[in-house]
Formats: sequence, structure tokens, C-alpha cells
Amino acid sequence: MLPVKQQEVQRLDPRKSAILKAVVRDYVATVEPVGSEALAQRYPLGVKPATVRNELARMTEMGYLIQPHPSAGRLPSTRGYRYYVEYLRSEVRRLRVERYLKRAPLQAGESLNELLESTLQTLAHASRHTAFATIAHDDQLRLLRCVITHCSTRRALMVAIFEHGYVENRLVELSHALNARTLERFQNVLSALLEGQTVRFLKAIPPDHTPPMESPAERETLGLFLKTMQDIAEEAADGELYYEGITYLLLQPEFQREAPRVESLMRLLEERKTLYRWLERNARPQVTVTIGEEHPIEALQPFSLVFARYYAGTRPSGVIGIVGPTRMDYDQAMPTVERMAQTLSAVLTQTLYS
Repeated sequence: MLPVKQQEVQRLDPRKSAILKAVVRDYVATVEPVGSEALAQRYPLGVKPATVRNELARMTEMGYLIQPHPSAGRLPSTRGYRYYVEYLRSEVRRLRVERYLKRAPLQAGESLNELLESTLQTLAHASRHTAFATIAHDDQLRLLRCVITHCSTRRALMVAIFEHGYVENRLVELSHALNARTLERFQNVLSALLEGQTVRFLKAIPPDHTPPMESPAERETLGLFLKTMQDIAEEAADGELYYEGITYLLLQPEFQREAPRVESLMRLLEERKTLYRWLERNARPQVTVTIGEEHPIEALQPFSLVFARYYAGTRPSGVIGIVGPTRMDYDQAMPTVERMAQTLSAVLTQTLYS
């Protein structure tokens, strides 16, 4: 899959930088192109509107600004946002996310699935954007516990607990009736056979590892349990993508007018694999920002993504971030994602080693 084509930017002089910063902040706040008169009135630029007008025209030629039509004001281009992210961002003294974490701190001891759910809710509400996270898996992920629970005479629940708190469960429909005592014997067999094994092993359990059973019915039942574990392992190897707060995206003014853009992103989120692989390829330990036309995936081009890796100990466990319009408040968004990635890593590491 193609990597991000990050926009090239050249360092602007102080006047152009100040005017570009004002354009970005104004558009983030108003969602309306802004002209030279308004900029000169709203921001302490120290120059006359005519000078601002000339600089706007020059930065439009340079590709940092867009003029929708001849009589309109300007708005930032992808290159303009990139320049803002690299050179013009301001340090935010108080992050909204701190209030949310104080009110509802993340809890150690939860499964990774539960921890991600609460993390994404916090991140979405604090950033006011759609939050997403991946769980990164590979063939070396190990199964810690396999638990079989008796539901009825012909139904059992298989729960697979992997490293890093990842949990999957499946309902197994049985061909032959089983009582709790017989199921306990299968539990012992499966625990001895499967626990501690890697996903690679579980996806294709060698026949010579399968213990002999007393009857054809028991052999068939064991085969059902092993097939269920193979299905779980196949899914575990692919990794997962979760998201929360899609309403925040739908409420953005620019997307209320252009619903197909959000629909294409929704399809990408639902399909999951394409976006999962792209995120895993492009994520870094530090916060990564990808903007608009920098995305090789067409469905992402109306949006910006801010994301970072999170860890269990020293091992990368996935990616967490937000997606929103290109005019998102990067001053808040970037440190918010960084804070949540650090918090999630700390809680996950505490859970892993406790």
C-alpha cells in the first residue's frame, strides 16, 4: 500500500507565517474563507489590509492558500495546514482531555477490548472528533488461556485469552450432547494442547498434536473446538480496528453539505482491513499527522488523521488516534492524542505486569 505523500513546504518569512497562522485559525473557527480586511481587523498583524491582500495573493500562488472563486477570501490548502503543523502550532496550557481523565480514569486490569472502548470514548468526547484504535497482532501472538463454558447440552462458549489482554469468544454448536463433567475433560485436553501456542500454530494445528479420543463422537466434538480456535486465530492474526464518536464527524458543517465524503469514510471504517494496514504502516512512536491530499487512499483525502502508537511494555500493541476535517484544531488534537497514547500504554503495561 502506498505511503503518505507529505506536502513539501519551504520556510516562509515572518510576515507570511503570521498571516497564514491567522488564516488557519480563522478558518478553523468559522469554516468560512477570510479576506484581507477581516484578517487585518481580527488579528494583530501590524500591517495594512493592502499588504495583507498582497501576501494572500502570493501565498495562493505558492500553494499554501486556496481562493474558491475570484471574489472570495482565502482558506488553507493541504500545504498550508502542513506548514501550520510543522512550524506554527502553539503550546496549549490546558487540554480538555485532562478533565475527562480526572473524571473517569482508565482502569488497569480490564481486557484490552474493554480498555480500548473506554479510551476511545474519552478521546472522542475530549477531542470532539471520531476516535479510532487498532489492535496489532501477528503470527507470534500467544494464547494464554482457553476456557470452555457449558451453556446447554449442545452448546458451549469458547473464550480465548491472548497476550496483551486481547479476548475473543465464540459460541460452539455441538453435534452431540455433553454434560458439564465431559466438557471439563475437553477443557483439560484443549488447555494442554493450545495454551502457550502462537497464532501461527493455532491457525493450522498439526494432526499429530491432536490426542486420541475414546469415541467417534468425542473426536468429532474435539474437531469442532479445534476448528473454532482456528477461526479465532485467523481473525487474531489480521488485527482489529475500532472506532467511536462518528456523530462528531457527521456534525461538522462541511460534511453536512457533502454527505458522500462521510459515507466513503464510513465504508472504509467498516471494511477495516485497508485502513488497519495503512495505519500500521504509517504509525510512529511520536504523533503522526496526515492531511487531506497527502493520503494515498481517496476516501481519506477530505480528512486529517492524528495518530500514535501505544505499547504494552516495550512491544507495540496498536495505533490510537482521531479523524476529522482538515481544519481541525491541531493545537489541541496533537497533544490530546499524545496524552491518550501515553495513558493507554501506561495502563496496559500495568495490566500486563500485574
